[in-house]
Amino acid sequence: MQLSKLFDGITGEKFHMKDVDILTVEFDSRKVRAGTLFVAMKGGKYDGHDFVDTAIERGAVALVVQRKLVTDIPQLVVSDTRTALGKIARRFYGDFTDMTKIAITGTNGKTTTSFLIHSILEMSGKRTGLIGTIYYIGEVRTKAVRTTPESLDIFKMMSEFKEHGVEAVVMEVSSHGLALKRVDEMLFRVAVFTNLSQDHLNFHKTIDLYRESKMRIFSLLEPHGYAVFNNDDPTSEYIRKLDLKKTITYGMKNKSDVQAEITEDTVNGLGIDLSYCGHTYHVDSQLIGSYNAYNILAAYAVALSLDIDTDTTIQGIEKVKGVKGRMERVAHNIFIDYAHTPAAIDNALRSLKNYAKGKLIIVFGCGGDRDKDKRPQMAAAATKLADLTIITSDNPRSEHPARIIDDIVKGVVTKHYEIIEDRQAAIQRAIAKKEADDILLVAGKGHEDYQIIGNKTIKFDDAEVIRECTANL
Repeated sequence: MQLSKLFDGITGEKFHMKDVDILTVEFDSRKVRAGTLFVAMKGGKYDGHDFVDTAIERGAVALVVQRKLVTDIPQLVVSDTRTALGKIARRFYGDFTDMTKIAITGTNGKTTTSFLIHSILEMSGKRTGLIGTIYYIGEVRTKAVRTTPESLDIFKMMSEFKEHGVEAVVMEVSSHGLALKRVDEMLFRVAVFTNLSQDHLNFHKTIDLYRESKMRIFSLLEPHGYAVFNNDDPTSEYIRKLDLKKTITYGMKNKSDVQAEITEDTVNGLGIDLSYCGHTYHVDSQLIGSYNAYNILAAYAVALSLDIDTDTTIQGIEKVKGVKGRMERVAHNIFIDYAHTPAAIDNALRSLKNYAKGKLIIVFGCGGDRDKDKRPQMAAAATKLADLTIITSDNPRSEHPARIIDDIVKGVVTKHYEIIEDRQAAIQRAIAKKEADDILLVAGKGHEDYQIIGNKTIKFDDAEVIRECTANL
């Protein structure tokens, strides 16, 4: 594509302009090759402007930057290269208006809801892609790098999806992705809001700003798109004040378009009666935990917005046996879950407490370089509901694990807790303490198969540790 076509309509100052053929667009200098347009972005740790010389050496033939650089190749100086990147990516790869795109945001439930919707769409006969926390699913399934990739990576993925005949895409959209404009150039057929509770305040600073980031999802709806949201969550009050043309609400407490009643809640799954427009339909789900009823409701509401028939929708929901790292049963009465917020810990433990014939045990820690205020709140939720809490390390990153644990301990509400900094030793201790009828939850990391300590990422998988510890029991 010609450079002039890529730059057309993007506000900025142009220097040394000449029309060159752009073969690829990159923001990572390591991926630059001959014929690349390099977009220099400022990140949390690195500034792409510091790697412009490397990009030119590797074959970059044009630049998009935020300050004029000394170079003879064409450059466009803009006020925000993130904004420009999205516009350029859409122009380079296309806007994919012919694909059905569904976005899901919220503090908890995004991943499970995305898998449910993916299953429903596949059951309806649509070839479906998924972009989310655990996997990117298209022709092949690859491990996700981040929940919501940079705009350029999203458009690249969408292009690959289209090449392989994908008709619909389900996308988890994080608050970071929204705040950092990664999806600004996307328009969605359906935007889903699950819930809001404290998380990521190290980034967003206040709960109001965090909520504001989440609400941006509804500004990215197609003209006739649907907003689907949890009517039992307090944030629904804010959503109802938005100028939304088409909405479908769901809930179990407040009167909603789609209502649910849990008829069976066991360690083997959920029985749910879904009601819509005077009709009631029954779903038998293998998902564990009453909170998953909300994820099922959200997926059902999305199916309604897409005119998918009820039988197909229910088959799609019931086909999902579980999601990796989301209340995943690893051994007898031993579960792992990604729960890493106070609300998620509370939800997971309340559900498991219903199934426990004996004691309820939890192992958890908190991530370093993240929202510190939620640490004591997570401890309060854990120690309030569990009979034994073992506080350990999660991904300490640049923080000392002991200092993170000190913050956590400030929130404990009982004396029934232990501190074991080493996560493997903590899991081993919990399994040693567990009796036959007890239930153990190892929380915080879920699907992750690594631990970040300092500037090193080491192999660590909660599920693998549990299987090794229980192999000879």
